[in-house]
Amino acid sequence: MLGGAALKGACPQFNLKSRRKPMAIMRFRRFTKPSLLRTVGRTLLETFLGRFHEDLAASGLEPPGTGLPDGDYYDALVKLLLAPESLPGALNEALFAIDEMATPEGQERLEKAVTEAGLEVNWAADSSREEIALQVWLAAPELLTAAHNQQRMQRLARFEYFGAGAVPGKRAPFNPPGAAAIHTLCLTLDAWFARHHRGREMAAVEMYPIDGEWWFLVQHGDAYVRAPAIEERQRKGVLHFRPERDDVVVYSPEQDEIRLNARTRGERDLYCGAFGLMLRGSENYFSERRTYTLEPLRLDGAGALAVEGIDTICKITLREIEVVSDNAANQFIIEGANDLFETSAPLPPIPRSGRLTRAQFDFHFADSPRPRAVQIRLPNVLKLGRHCDIRAVHRWACQCGFRVGHEQRGAAEG
Repeated sequence: MLGGAALKGACPQFNLKSRRKPMAIMRFRRFTKPSLLRTVGRTLLETFLGRFHEDLAASGLEPPGTGLPDGDYYDALVKLLLAPESLPGALNEALFAIDEMATPEGQERLEKAVTEAGLEVNWAADSSREEIALQVWLAAPELLTAAHNQQRMQRLARFEYFGAGAVPGKRAPFNPPGAAAIHTLCLTLDAWFARHHRGREMAAVEMYPIDGEWWFLVQHGDAYVRAPAIEERQRKGVLHFRPERDDVVVYSPEQDEIRLNARTRGERDLYCGAFGLMLRGSENYFSERRTYTLEPLRLDGAGALAVEGIDTICKITLREIEVVSDNAANQFIIEGANDLFETSAPLPPIPRSGRLTRAQFDFHFADSPRPRAVQIRLPNVLKLGRHCDIRAVHRWACQCGFRVGHEQRGAAEG
């Protein structure tokens, strides 16, 4: 088994989390169940808790004694883990990541990460998912944390797109940013978050190459929270903490665009400017918001839903459209059906006038018996039922003219 030092260069990322001051309150789905803890066994659990001996002591806590009988040991461990608000932050974060990676998806991701990193994790052939995740963490905590971050990012399903504006001359080649550029980015983000009451010196950025794109996980503080709390013996008080927020920025070199998952308009504007400066040398680089169009539905009808040449998609049906009238009142109409192009209504499913502003589709993928929803909201929002479908959806959108800049090709193929 190899420690974290063996990971240098194995997982391309920049992690500036040393300044982070996490304050999280969480509940674990698995590691508070005595029956599950028994299946993991004391050897792994004691080794894991041993890594946090100093953190526990600093918090005035002690792990269950190694001399306790099994029943007493597991009961004491459950009691300890049932109060995560009293546990050290580092232990909470490790347990949370291990807990979330103890799934079929997490196991597959960890096995792939271990192989790609060239690690030798000597897990037993009969290891459970919880044991696999624990053993990977014990061998290389950074590897499990990176895999967990990637899993969380790729579960996101709503992104807002920003493309390159008018760029004079030939586009410069893209070179991934280095540690110094990431550090400068963090300083820029820190200054903005401090001005907007989100805490000081808390921003951290991690970079991951995934499927030909560059994913950036931005972690930062949120507005301070004071929440009523109740303790043992019904003693009431107030809990003071600053929540942590995660935002995601993805840069596509192929499309020369970024897509964002962020909560507020201010944060989206911040990321467009800061990442435009870091990635392409200009704060105004990612200024184009007109990413999608729904006119193929009007021009090509059901032909706009063709999936020829895309093996992963079997069929697409149009479930809902939103149309805004071209009048001063901006009246809008929402039409919905199981399949708008097969409806028996006498009127055409797509009105000839008005602005198409939103459409929702059912995508029937080859790997699932049930369709998954995909929504396009103009000018630049794409919402998916499952983020791993994004490459197939992007291919269809370009092929059928739903991406701005591909309209003529889409109309010709229709």
